[in-house]
Amino acid sequence: MEFIKDFNKTAIIFGDEKISYEEFIRKSKGYSKAIDIEHGERVMIFSENRPELLYSFFAIWEKGGTCINIDFSSSEDELEFFIKDSKPSYIISSKDGIKKLQSTLNKLKENIDTLYFDSLNHRYDGENVFIKTPDLSDPCIILYTSGTTGDPKGVVLTYKNLESNFSGLKDYNIFTKNDIVLDILPLHHIFPLIGAAIMPLHVGATVVILKELSLVSIKKALQENSVSMLVAVPKFYNILFKGVMEKIDDSRLAKFIYSIAKKVPRKGFRKLAFKKIHKAFGGNIKLFISGGAKIDPNIVRGFQIMGFDLIEGYGMTECAPMISFTPPKKIVPGSAGKVLKGCEVKIADDGEILVKGPNIMKGYFENPEATNEIIGEDGWLHTGDLGEMKNGYLFITGRKKEMIVLPSGKNINPIDLELEIMSSTELIEEMGIIEHNNILTAIIYPNFKKIKELGINNIMETIKLKVIDKYNAKAPSYKKILSIKLVKTELPKTRIGKLKRFKLKDLLKEFENTHHKTEEPGYTEYKALKKFLKKRKGDVLPDHHLELDVGLDSLDIVELFSFIEENFGIRIDEKIFSENPTVGALAEFINKNKTKAKASNTNWKSILKLKSETEFPKSAIFLSLIKLFSVPAFKLYFRFEKSGLENIPKSPCIFAGNHQSFLDGLMVNNALTFSTGSNTFYLAKIKHFEKGILKHLSKNANILTVDINKNLTESLQKTAKILSDGKNVVIFPEGMRTRDGKLNEFKKTFAMLSKELNVPVVPFAIKGSYSAFPFGTKIPKPKKISIKFFKKIDPNRLEINEIIKQTMEDIRNWISK
Repeated sequence: MEFIKDFNKTAIIFGDEKISYEEFIRKSKGYSKAIDIEHGERVMIFSENRPELLYSFFAIWEKGGTCINIDFSSSEDELEFFIKDSKPSYIISSKDGIKKLQSTLNKLKENIDTLYFDSLNHRYDGENVFIKTPDLSDPCIILYTSGTTGDPKGVVLTYKNLESNFSGLKDYNIFTKNDIVLDILPLHHIFPLIGAAIMPLHVGATVVILKELSLVSIKKALQENSVSMLVAVPKFYNILFKGVMEKIDDSRLAKFIYSIAKKVPRKGFRKLAFKKIHKAFGGNIKLFISGGAKIDPNIVRGFQIMGFDLIEGYGMTECAPMISFTPPKKIVPGSAGKVLKGCEVKIADDGEILVKGPNIMKGYFENPEATNEIIGEDGWLHTGDLGEMKNGYLFITGRKKEMIVLPSGKNINPIDLELEIMSSTELIEEMGIIEHNNILTAIIYPNFKKIKELGINNIMETIKLKVIDKYNAKAPSYKKILSIKLVKTELPKTRIGKLKRFKLKDLLKEFENTHHKTEEPGYTEYKALKKFLKKRKGDVLPDHHLELDVGLDSLDIVELFSFIEENFGIRIDEKIFSENPTVGALAEFINKNKTKAKASNTNWKSILKLKSETEFPKSAIFLSLIKLFSVPAFKLYFRFEKSGLENIPKSPCIFAGNHQSFLDGLMVNNALTFSTGSNTFYLAKIKHFEKGILKHLSKNANILTVDINKNLTESLQKTAKILSDGKNVVIFPEGMRTRDGKLNEFKKTFAMLSKELNVPVVPFAIKGSYSAFPFGTKIPKPKKISIKFFKKIDPNRLEINEIIKQTMEDIRNWISK
């Protein structure tokens, strides 16, 4: 393989080291001299990304051998399988792989020669400064798939398979000898091996290999080497794009420029408008190249607005790897580009993408059964992916095995849903959607860094309200996410960041069933905190997240804050809580900052009687006016009926009812008499009354606003003050409107207030409101709505849980009739 005539040109940059083409070829040929193999013998490379990996690869190429390129992060068990399956004559490794290799070989009791890079460092001083071109039909490389079920399979690719990718990509004129290509992906994977190493070297470009993978080292490499092309996976571009957009959103001028650039589709103007960002990336970026998974088309469009071209391809290891690629000057966001020259693609009747051509693998190593399963007798390879062709472009619509088939028969591609949700928020780091218990369930790994920055301590509720609810409001009913599970660890992925979807159900089981035993501190503050939490939530451990593992809700957090202040003299706020989210971290914070230490129980009465300096609503004038003008409309449009008014006491009470729609507060107001209504206040989320006319309305409509992430103690104190002053309070204990018409579990705030203040609860039930105005709709329908008030529940002889149970039973029994 002849690379370039200009031997003095830099072939590889590795940190501060610059390796010329002559040195690169001579070292590869020198390695080849040291590897004593016959034509066709197999040699395994077990190394992190470094120039020596490429020397070894081309040394094996020179001898006509077959390279087995193994993931350097493989466990000993995985390494054992790869060695047993592929039976290499040699294993080549870096020093960092010695320990793992020797341990694995000892287990196997195999006598395989292991060569380390230092021992291969022979220099070739001959005149033939090129790599020999092998027989194209020979096996070139074996790469192991990750194996979704059963053991991984070794994909055997020939030199012809690789050459077909080279010739196909040449037509796109993507790589030139003037390019400087930065690779941030592991070279055991075919996509970066071809796209960020072999192909650039083949045309005489320069390849930049990182010594360590971090955002700092990537930024440094971009700036110091005038990189023209970056090869990465969608997750990296997602992080990059969000980071850039954060800075744009922080500046009014930048936001204005972005809005103008959206309307001016001239690349020159866009590059000039975002010159600063281009400079931050080294000032020489020609292309961003994405592969390994589908990328969000909004990210492609977003980079285009900034003057960057982001192109993606589609392929699989079994196709060496490219099937299609995006022409740089004809980008269609959302597509995987055009089918490569020489490759044939057809869409089967069930939507599966079938491929035929010189890029198709020879087969799976010594596994004819698996080979025959994926390649039919007609030579068509079944990719397992679903897609469609539009105007010559290939669009991937899902993965056959990953498509979710609901009991209703509806097919859902989880990737599309994940991309849509992830693109709308910074609160989620990773997510995977599966079908669990016959409903769509999102397994979410939150962006804990962002959550900490924003001081969010009600992670579950915040993600539900600000992310999932917003998505559900626009989604068709069969695509709505009806359950979410938050996890503390990253989701299982391949080395290039592709989600291992088949492992999500196992992760869910682990999430629901597993406790990890960890060593517990012995100091007093930890023991006191553990005792407090154990009494309320069961056993806890130091690494348990206070919300995700222990299960603290808003009210529990208020009680916890009070306990810490009473016993240790520290006033805990939402910021401190978000910065110390585990039992161990919070205990350590208390230990370092306490001003006293005594043992006492939390007293809710003392919490509720603390003075609140917050303003109260000035009047109920708007509620009275709304009632006055809406009575006829409610009668005619909703055929509104009310009953049980005789159960409303003259003394203060807490009205607790089910929450079916935005109409519910108006229904309660409409049902109450003018005198009772003017003395009744409504607990509501502040997000609904933050701006404009609604903010003004809340001050004159007896609305008490609550922020789930801030000042919840103050909100409780305001509510307690209202009740103590002889007024009534309306609370919807579900915390949010129902998303499916069903009654959700009640939060305990209303029952605690009832018990501690000795104020009765009057349950009420609303029927028909969900049918009239379900979540996500904009205009209510003319459906019959009824409301019923039940006999008061006296808290004197009841526990908090009993108050909740009796309230829910009254409501459930009536609405289910």
